[in-house]
Parts: sequence; structure tokens; C-alpha cells
Amino acid sequence: MTELIGGEMMQWSDLSGAHGPAPAGGPSFVPLLAAVAGRTLIAGPHDPALLDALPVAEVTVLVRGAEDAERYASRPGVTVLCGSLEKLGTSPAYDTVVALDGVERLCTPEAPDLTWDETLGLLLALLRPQGRLLLGVENAFGLHRILALPPMPADTDWAEAEGRPAGPADLHERLASAGFPVVREYAAYPSALLGAEVLSDPSLRGYLSATLTAAPRPSDALLADPGTLVTGALRHGLAASLAPGWILLAGDIPAGPAAVLSGSKLGRDAAGHWALDDGTAVPLGRTLEDLVLAACRQRAMPAVRELLTAWQGGPAAGVPAGQVVVDAEGVCHGLTGPGIPLVALRGLAATMIGGGYAYLWPSPADEASLTALLAGMTGREIEPHEVPPAIPRPDLGTLRELTATRDRLEQELADARAKQEFYERAIAYRDTELKRVRQINALLSATAPGKAVLGGLKAGRQAVRAVVRRTRG
Repeated sequence: MTELIGGEMMQWSDLSGAHGPAPAGGPSFVPLLAAVAGRTLIAGPHDPALLDALPVAEVTVLVRGAEDAERYASRPGVTVLCGSLEKLGTSPAYDTVVALDGVERLCTPEAPDLTWDETLGLLLALLRPQGRLLLGVENAFGLHRILALPPMPADTDWAEAEGRPAGPADLHERLASAGFPVVREYAAYPSALLGAEVLSDPSLRGYLSATLTAAPRPSDALLADPGTLVTGALRHGLAASLAPGWILLAGDIPAGPAAVLSGSKLGRDAAGHWALDDGTAVPLGRTLEDLVLAACRQRAMPAVRELLTAWQGGPAAGVPAGQVVVDAEGVCHGLTGPGIPLVALRGLAATMIGGGYAYLWPSPADEASLTALLAGMTGREIEPHEVPPAIPRPDLGTLRELTATRDRLEQELADARAKQEFYERAIAYRDTELKRVRQINALLSATAPGKAVLGGLKAGRQAVRAVVRRTRG
């Protein structure tokens, strides 16, 4: 059933992604929906697949686009309200409000100019006392904005609400004063929701880094590889501050898991160890790629050789270096299925070249040569032409990597030009010497002493031939 409540946008769709970012969705949100109870309002655009994961039967969806209302209306048992948020002021209170997409897309251009806090107040007014709130908040200074090139304004950017919170801490007091204290706070990444307990444990940084960097990356051009910055943010305790957004669970709601990684819940088992909800133990330590690059920054080549040997000599030899966690005993734990060791080694060589570490080995000029050199450090002697070809990586091409590649190619071109100039000088010198010798030969052939010398040489050669003939006879 669909009801037009006023302020609806007839030729509009937030679900299509044509007028702004894609709606809230993904497997990481599904475990949070288990806390939804009672009469539920889904406020704003959400992936329709999330509605299938709701454990309740009475669901109301609020959208502002008529096209989105038609899409939701086809789902059985769902009431769709199409219009602007302020039109719901007299609606009955809900037991749970789910606004994982945030509050920015709840009002239409016809609505009065509301601040971010006023819009949140309208949303909280729909909750009954002791209700449950699942709220998403975008980070205006997150990595997704820091790394993005200046975008073209979307047609949703007709106005930006004032008073956007600088961080989730700004909302704790606001929600608590409204009767909905924050129970759990997550740093939201494309493939993970990370709680404070998880982010504060240094032993989990390798596993978290491997998980976050393995997530699909946006197809838009970026200033730098986000994986490098995510790893650095985890190392320096900035992963929560630089997250693309935050998810807050507030009110009378279960705290939820400590973290959600690609749809799997992460928490402590009966023994107090970190494990996934299927019982899989989580390896503790740093990624092999992080350790190798750290050793390169310190020019600790023996440490690099030791790490490479342990990696290539174990069962994780074919796992990419960014997906290998090295524990305190130096054991390498691969988080993905094994592949071809030389392909994984070439991937590390590409990372080292793209990160500007190739200067440590001046002789290799490309990935194949550096791969052969790294293999030699593990005791495996191969030639560059024996290295398998690189696997196409669509995530390459960020501005930082392109700049590093340009600088490397400029250096290679300068070296090639220096060699060319040397060879040209050597050839010119040899041509000059050859001309001088030819002139001397011509001079000797044209003068009487020269002819006498040549005649003597011919006579001597004939005499030697005569002696040889007589000796044979």
C-alpha cells in the first residue's frame, strides 16, 4: 500500500543512484537488523534487500521519490509513505526507527529550511519512549571525501543542512537528552562496522587492515590508494575519526556485536579470544605487506629477507601479501585461498614500486625484474622473463600512483638518454679513429717508402709460399 503524504517528488529516485550516492545497504548492516522489534519505520532510501532481513511483520517505509515508492510497494506487508519527513508530525509512535542512510534525504525541496539537528528532532519525535534507533551519520571529513577528486555537484545538493555533527560524540548528549542513550557506536566502512573495543586492540590491526583493503573499491578516480591510508589510520588510531561514516545504536536496544566484517560478526569466544560467529579464530598481528614496507622504510634488508622467506616457504606463499597476517611467532596466516607464489610476489613488487620503494634496488626497472630480485632473496633463482604476467587490477590509476609512475618513467627515460649519449660519443670517437687509420693506410700506399714496404711484404709472402711448396715436395 502506498500513501502520498505531501511534498513527494514525482520524477525522482534515490534508489537508482543517479541523483547522489547509492542507498544504504550491504551485508554488514544485516546483523544489526536482528535488534529491530515491534512497529518499525524505515526512514530514507535503503537497499530493498535489507527489508527481507527484517525480523518483524509490520514495516513502514518513508521515501520522498514516487519511483522508489512504487518499487517498495511491490513487497508484501510493507506500507509505503511517499513525501517529506515533516508531514509525519501526527503519525503514531514507532517502536523502532531505522535510518541507516542518515537524515539528509528525508526532506524535499518544498520543506522548510531545517538544520541537521531539527531534522533529527523530527525523526526522534516518531519514536515511542524507550524505543530503538539505528542511525547512520556521514563523516564529512572521511577518507572517501579526502581521497576523492573535486566532484561535480549532484542535483541533490540544492542545499546543505547547517549543524551537521562533527562526530558521533556530538550526538551522544543530544540523543541521551531525548531519552535514547547511545548503546553502541560503529565506524562504518564499505565492508565493515568496527566498534571501539575492536579498534582499540592493536593485535587486530592486521586482520582489520586485510579485511578493509580487500573490499571492492570505487570506480571513480582517487587521489591515492585508500588501502595505504586505511592501514595507516588503523596503526595510528584514526580509523574511527576518518571512517566514511558512523552507525549509532540508541535507546532500549541490544548492544550488538563488537564488529561486523563482510556480514560476519566478530566478538570474543568463551575463552576471551577474538573469533567470528562461525567459530573461526582470528589471527593476531600485522599484515606481511605492512611489515615488509616498514622494514623497507628502515632499510632493514635482513628483515625483508626473513619475512619474504617465511612467506614464500610456507602454505601462504600464494596469498597476496596484504591478505597475510604475521603473528608474534612469525607464522604467516593467509586469509584467502592460495594462489601462484610468483603472482603474489609480483603483486608485492607492484606495491613497492607504486609506493616509491624501488629506489632500494636501483637495478630493476619494472615489476618482473624486481619480482626476480625478491625471489632471489628467498633463495629462488629465476630470470625476469620467467615471472608470470601481472593480473589486471582495475583499482590502479589513482593520482598518487600515476604521479609515482610518471616520476619512475622520467628517471628511466633520463637513464636511457644518458646511455644513448654515451654510446653516441663512443661511436663518434671510433669513427674518428677509423678515419685516421684509413688516412694513414692511404698515405702509406701513395708514397715511395710506403710502396717499398708493401712490396717487401709481398716478396716475403711469396718466398714463404715457395719454401712451403718445396718442403711438401
